[in-house]
Amino acid sequence: MAFRSVFIFLFLLLGVNTFSQTVEWGNPQKIKQRNLYSQIVGESAAGIFVLRCKNADFSSDVILEKYKTNLTLDLSVPAPISINGNIERVLLVNGELHIFISAKNVQTGNIDILDQKVDAALKAIGSPNVICTFSSAQFIEKRKIQIKTSANKGKVLVMFLTKSANTGECKLNLYGYNDQMQQQFGKQFTLNERPEDVFITNFESDNNGNAFVLIDFPAKVGGKKADSRDFFLYAFYPAEDRMLSYDIGNENIFIEELALSINNFNQTISVLGFYSASSESEVNGYFFERFSIPKRSTEEKFAAPIDVAILQKATGGKIEKKNPDLKNFYIRKLVPRSDGGIFLVAEKYTRVEQRYNYYMNNMPQEGIRITYNYDDVALFSINKDGSFHFGDIIRKRQSSVGDGGYISGVTTIPTQDNIFVLYNSELDKDGNIMAHNVNYQGKSEERIAVKSSNFSVALIPSECKQTGINTMIGATIKDKQFTLMRLTF
Repeated sequence: MAFRSVFIFLFLLLGVNTFSQTVEWGNPQKIKQRNLYSQIVGESAAGIFVLRCKNADFSSDVILEKYKTNLTLDLSVPAPISINGNIERVLLVNGELHIFISAKNVQTGNIDILDQKVDAALKAIGSPNVICTFSSAQFIEKRKIQIKTSANKGKVLVMFLTKSANTGECKLNLYGYNDQMQQQFGKQFTLNERPEDVFITNFESDNNGNAFVLIDFPAKVGGKKADSRDFFLYAFYPAEDRMLSYDIGNENIFIEELALSINNFNQTISVLGFYSASSESEVNGYFFERFSIPKRSTEEKFAAPIDVAILQKATGGKIEKKNPDLKNFYIRKLVPRSDGGIFLVAEKYTRVEQRYNYYMNNMPQEGIRITYNYDDVALFSINKDGSFHFGDIIRKRQSSVGDGGYISGVTTIPTQDNIFVLYNSELDKDGNIMAHNVNYQGKSEERIAVKSSNFSVALIPSECKQTGINTMIGATIKDKQFTLMRLTF
């Protein structure tokens, strides 16, 4: 395969190489308390589906909206569910809208997970269908039931943790479905750990319905650091009814951050992250591991310190910093390369709490002011053998107080030949929406994607969805009103 396609976006394989973009706007809507947050479900032939809610968890009091292809609002209704439960996820499965709900069955005492299909008029199709159930005695209230589709929207994977009613040990539950929501498998695995000690970084399904979970537990052999963890990739292959686990990392590194990505093009899973040496505090190394799905084996296992010059550039090039590292950098996106390599987008994030005193009715009170800082973004391209290809940096400073960083951060749009990273400039002013793009050779440029001139506009990075090979639909605040935007590169 030609090297020019090294950044091919892997759920669609056709596209055009372009360095220009077009912007389309929907009709502005007033921001109301009942629908402060939005979530773009996706786009089908019927239109664009969006959730609106006053809370960021989208579990209750959810408004379901449908927009026409020109981004104008068509319908807006309360989510059409007929049972008393929590909405766990709303997904487009093979072009059809499904609402997944968890609810306690008053007759059996079990927790049911149900699927409510919705038509293009946003009306429920029949009654919700129970797709799996488990004892309420095993339910862990603080653990969310997680549901995803495969990249081609043809498979659905449900994943959640439960606890043994007798021993309290944690159990991993995996349920897989086809595009008609017919169950393909339902498995439960004992983890021999307390639920509070189990942490899941990510889980994914490939286009063939295999399930992969990135999971970690307290280290069995104590390391030099008090909070040492053992990391594993769990892989369940339903055709063989077989669960395999692969060790991540080694005894000489302390993993600080990691992420998982599936490459459906060459049928591999990649895990990439940052580490510090077991005896050091600086986060100055990276590891890369790739696993073959057909061979059920490890293809590549690589770990090495990052060159100091690259670290210096990636951390902002501050001369006064003697030992630059990637502490407080969090992986926002992994993009698989068609040759088996990987592209990483990591952002520096810190949250600072400040306590202050004030008086109310002559009585002393204490308040907490939370500052959210979203700073530089490191862009790394890693070759298929794990070696470093190139690094790039987006220098930005985004700081806000008490808003959860609502319009801070980045959203990443991979196209066939470029990676575009979008963010807002100058949050305290009428800044622009910026686009930083880097191509397969490491050449990058930065330009204004949307200019605030005749109006003020801010992208909400967490509320964006890539809907095509070179198209993104995003939520924006335009002149203080909620407005959908389509950006085509």
